[in-house]
Amino acid sequence: MIRFALTILCLLLPSLSNADLLRIAVASNFTHTLNTLLTEFENDTGHDVEISSASSGKLYAQILHRAPFDVFLSADTDKPQRLAEQFPKIESTLFTYATGRLVYWCPNECEYPLSGISKTPDTLAIANPRLAPYGFAAKQTIEALEVSTPILVTGENIGQAYRFIESGHAQAGFIALSQAVAAEIPPEQCWLVPEHHHAAIRQTGVLTPRGLSNPAALAFVTYLRQPETQAQIAQQGYAPLYD
Repeated sequence: MIRFALTILCLLLPSLSNADLLRIAVASNFTHTLNTLLTEFENDTGHDVEISSASSGKLYAQILHRAPFDVFLSADTDKPQRLAEQFPKIESTLFTYATGRLVYWCPNECEYPLSGISKTPDTLAIANPRLAPYGFAAKQTIEALEVSTPILVTGENIGQAYRFIESGHAQAGFIALSQAVAAEIPPEQCWLVPEHHHAAIRQTGVLTPRGLSNPAALAFVTYLRQPETQAQIAQQGYAPLYD
């Protein structure tokens, strides 16, 4: 029996040694989409993945303070580029993995279907413009449309902004299209904000210094950039990178 157990262990050791743990820091808006992709990645590669989700600004600060992440998937370009300035060795790993779209969501007391912000709500939820790129895009949209200033309910990230609207703490607000797709929000309750109202939400990823030596991180970046994976991302509410 002991000899049999040792034989099984010897057979498993090669596969175990090829499996690496991958830690991903991901912007809140991309969390659901990432989870839909990970099962296939883990099954195909044998790697295990742990994710931490927060605003891009918060994750950036954590990485600067040596948080043990291998890949940073930001909701903007600025923070990964600033990280690369701090750690020049990772600059060559910068890549765009998605282009986000902003949605105005009004679940109650609006004229449907929405074709804009026809009536300024009493309370409007947005993500923190200083920390979250979708929040900054929302602020630009409010300014571009010259919306009369309502009471702003500011969430730390786009996920919290969504919860403010869902719970009724805000009458309406700005969320990511990917959130609307994931929650199956009725299309008539949403207005897809034209891209000329705000700067493009180019979501950029980068390996961290720790990730440079992690085979699982390298495999994941390759997987995320494949046309087949990008097609799945587009189905989740992002503008396609490959037409």
